[in-house]
Amino acid sequence: MIITVTLNPAVDEEYVVPEFRPGGWFRASETNRSAGGKGVNVSLILSQLGYSSAAMGFLAGFNGEFIRDELRKKRITTNFVHVRGETRTNVYIVDEIGHVETGVTESGPYVSEGALGRFLNNYDRMLTRAKFVYMGGSLPPGVPQDIYRELISRAKNKGITTLVDAAGPSLMEALETGPNIAKIDRRFINQMAGISLTSLDNLISLVSKVHEYGVEWATTSYRAYGEVFFTPKGVYLAEFGRKGLVSMFGAGEALMAGLMVGFVEGMDVEDMIRFSMACAWEDALHIEKGISSREKVGDLMKEVTLEKLS
Repeated sequence: MIITVTLNPAVDEEYVVPEFRPGGWFRASETNRSAGGKGVNVSLILSQLGYSSAAMGFLAGFNGEFIRDELRKKRITTNFVHVRGETRTNVYIVDEIGHVETGVTESGPYVSEGALGRFLNNYDRMLTRAKFVYMGGSLPPGVPQDIYRELISRAKNKGITTLVDAAGPSLMEALETGPNIAKIDRRFINQMAGISLTSLDNLISLVSKVHEYGVEWATTSYRAYGEVFFTPKGVYLAEFGRKGLVSMFGAGEALMAGLMVGFVEGMDVEDMIRFSMACAWEDALHIEKGISSREKVGDLMKEVTLEKLS
C-alpha cells in the first residue's frame, strides 16, 4: 500500500481569468473545484496511473466532507481524523493571456494534541501494510514543526520508503532524518542560504548537499519548466516544452506521483526522470489537476529533454 499524508488539506478553487490584474472585476472563462492539498493530489494522480493509496491527515467541517466524498468517489481509501472548525480553501487564479498565476491560501483548522495523538495511532497501524509513504504540504495550527521528522522516523524503522515534499522549518527538520526522496522548495532554501539559486551550479551544489543527510533522491525546480534531480547515478537536468501549457497548479504533485510509480515499477534512473516529468507536463496541459491517461504520459516521455550534469 502507498500512504499519502496531507496534514492540511484544502478545497482548491481554480479560475482562468484573461488579463487578470489587481483591482479589477472579471468573469472567469473556466473554473474548477476539487479536493486538494499535496498528498490528496498525489493520491488522485496515483489513482489515474493505476495505483491505489490511502489518504491520511485532518479534515474539518463542510469542506472536509467534500474532500472525503470526492476521494471516495474515486475509490481512494481515506483515513482522516476529524477536527473542529473548517478545512481551508485555496483560491488559484490563472491569467491565460499574461501566463501569470496567483494563489491565495488559508491557514487551516486548529489541531489539538488529542487529535494529533489519534492521527499518530492511525499512522502506526497503517504502516503495518505500507511500502511507500508520501508526506507533503503546509502544517495546520497546532501541529509541531518536527512532525515530518517523526513520521519519517517511524516509517524508516519499519523499512518503508519515504518521500517528503515540504518547505520551511518542517522541511529542514525532515531532512535531518534522511527520507529516501525529498522535493526541495527552492525559494525557501534561497532565503535561508542567502545565495542566488538561479545559477545551475548553485542548484547542483544544493541538491548534492541534501545527499549528505542520507537522501537518495532530491529534486528542485529550475526556471519554470525544468527540474534538477540528484540521483544515485548522478545529477540531471530535465525540461519540458512550454507550448500548450494552461496551468502549473498541481504539476509538482504529478511529478512526485510519477517518481513514486517509477520507484514501484523499478524503472531505471533516466526513465524515472522522464516519466515523472511527463506526468507534470501532462498535468499542466489543462486546468483540471491530474493526467488524462497514462498513454499520453508515455507519449510525452519521448519529448522530455534530459542532460546529465555530473
